[in-house]
Amino acid sequence: MTLWDGYDAVAFYAVRNGEGQYSVWPQHRELPVGWDPVAGPAPRAQCLAEIEARWTDMRPASVVAGPRGPDGRGSDGRAASGSRAVTPVSPRPGMSVLTGPVAPRAAVPIHRLIETAAGIPGSSIAMRCGGVTCTRTELFETCRAWAAVLAGEGCGPEVPVAVLIPRGVEALTAILAILRTGAAYVPLSCADPADRLAAILQDCGPPLVVAADDTVDLLLSYPGRVLRLSELRERAARSGSAPDGPAPALMADSLAFIIYTSGTTGQPKGVQGTHGQLTNYALWCRSAFPHHAEEWTVLHAPLSFLGSLTCIFTPLLAGWPIEIAPEGATVDDLIDLIASLPVGLLKLTPTHVRMMLARGADKRRSARQFMIGSEPLVVSADFAEWIRREPAAIFANHYGLTETHGCFCHWFGADVLPGESVPIGVPISNVRAHIVDEDGEDRPAGTIGELLIAGESIGRGYHAKPALTAERWIPDRHGAPGSRVLRTGDLARLRPDGTVEVVGRADRQVKVRGHRVEPGAVEHVLRSLPGVAEALVLPRSYDGATTMVAYLVPRPGAILDLRAIHRTASALLPLPSLPSRMAVLSQFPVNANGKLHVGALPEAGPMVAGHDTGAAGEGTEASSGWTSHELIVADVFRSALGLEAMGLDDDFFDLGGDSLTAVAVAVAVGGRLGRDDIPAATPDCSSVRAYARVVAEAALEPADAP
Repeated sequence: MTLWDGYDAVAFYAVRNGEGQYSVWPQHRELPVGWDPVAGPAPRAQCLAEIEARWTDMRPASVVAGPRGPDGRGSDGRAASGSRAVTPVSPRPGMSVLTGPVAPRAAVPIHRLIETAAGIPGSSIAMRCGGVTCTRTELFETCRAWAAVLAGEGCGPEVPVAVLIPRGVEALTAILAILRTGAAYVPLSCADPADRLAAILQDCGPPLVVAADDTVDLLLSYPGRVLRLSELRERAARSGSAPDGPAPALMADSLAFIIYTSGTTGQPKGVQGTHGQLTNYALWCRSAFPHHAEEWTVLHAPLSFLGSLTCIFTPLLAGWPIEIAPEGATVDDLIDLIASLPVGLLKLTPTHVRMMLARGADKRRSARQFMIGSEPLVVSADFAEWIRREPAAIFANHYGLTETHGCFCHWFGADVLPGESVPIGVPISNVRAHIVDEDGEDRPAGTIGELLIAGESIGRGYHAKPALTAERWIPDRHGAPGSRVLRTGDLARLRPDGTVEVVGRADRQVKVRGHRVEPGAVEHVLRSLPGVAEALVLPRSYDGATTMVAYLVPRPGAILDLRAIHRTASALLPLPSLPSRMAVLSQFPVNANGKLHVGALPEAGPMVAGHDTGAAGEGTEASSGWTSHELIVADVFRSALGLEAMGLDDDFFDLGGDSLTAVAVAVAVGGRLGRDDIPAATPDCSSVRAYARVVAEAALEPADAP
């Protein structure tokens, strides 16, 4: 159960804090300090509609309140939210509450922190892509010149500026130049279709777009200003080394980036990230993953993907040179690139790990430190063997949503076992986490609830989506007055060793014949079966009925018998959770971000026994060994369970049927026979063959008189 699950009949308030941020809160629960009701009590949907109507600007009041005085307060005398420290929470014994280390936070924006980093020579390499190398001095000089041009285009604090440049030195230079003006960068993918780019740009404002000359064609219908790189270079060169203007007044809550993600709706959704997020994370990462002399960091993630932030801002802050994989680089290109130089930190998704192992990456020189994240991490047999063969390498499972940046980390080594789900670990610096029930109360350790994140890691909200922001960013009962906590939508539990394990997505929960099913829990069971390396379970609709579909990846050398797996799983899972369709894949398809591409999954086959006596499907004619009653029963079973065919000995309950559906089946069979007294199937007579005998016997009895 997740927070406020089942609260549809409960009255809520629309509430507002001193920063002008809105949320909702149940009427019957004590309102956290620093929040005031502005509408309600009313149903939650009505409160959200009220927030949508009241919303004018998502900027916190502290961002626009003017420069701070020497005491750290804004011009109105109120403490600016950017100066708030994380409020430490005393761990509650036996409860699911975790607090990361409290560390000093930088009072300057991320680009200023990078430019003033001590002890890094200006002649050292900042980044390299193909044949283009850029030193730190060259980078900062170019950024200053480009920022002057961008400021003349209206770039400044809280202004989004889109970047449509292939991954490379100029793309990163443009990002830093935008930040230098005080504006926020909006990375666009050169691989995205024109309609998605148009939707993002429309949601943004429309903003100024800085585009490479060869990507301008993607913006032919865009009505806003497009600044070509060639024009930006020429204007910057003409302006020469003009003196810097006054630095824009920025705070921790000032907007630094907007990254768009489709989420579960398919519509672009812009997550607003802040300078405070970037600085807190970069300072933690610099300490948690130190480099050795001469080591590099490799940037291969799309710039429109959250994972790119780790390999841009931390290396620039720490003085680690960045090797940028050119746009369009394949997994084989990445393996070759890594083997060509000493890599101190490599950030991968679990899907990247699988693909690299399949191409022999474990046989070549690789990185010293691996940060793996963005998807649940389950250790395959070949990955476990790779870890054992690399005793000096460091592996970490890293957790963070686009809404939170990175916020949890767990280091692991050769002690992991094949098939093991790796926990996400513990919070990073200045981050607090709670696992709560539907009432928002902390869950006892070991029990499952929704994971909430608070502190320096969470972003500001969704751009131009106040109601959605209000649902996800809610009042923080344990933080500073008026602070917020983020609902991650992930289901998690606190393990006995003090680490957190994510067990699935709350929004993946589905109802199957009235029963709540968590696909993540089904995946966990399937991964525990012999020969199964990985599993993916999704709900699918067939003939209007929802059923679970499983995709399995075998361990190296294993041959999966789907019928045997289905029989074994039926003893471990409730019937509504048992997948009625399965397929075996060599690997899961991935998208440009290295994450699972659900749309590319093939159709899975129905789990039928396929006995020698044949199988009945839609339009099947009677054949040798089949009676007319068996054909009717098989056809009704098939329709009720969403299957394509049924064998004579296929079992109705084993394939996902339940007692309620059995009654509906009896009515349907009776309708075929003109009878209304056909008994329902029971576990003792639930195969096609056995139930057909019951139907035949009932059909021979005289019908009751009207």
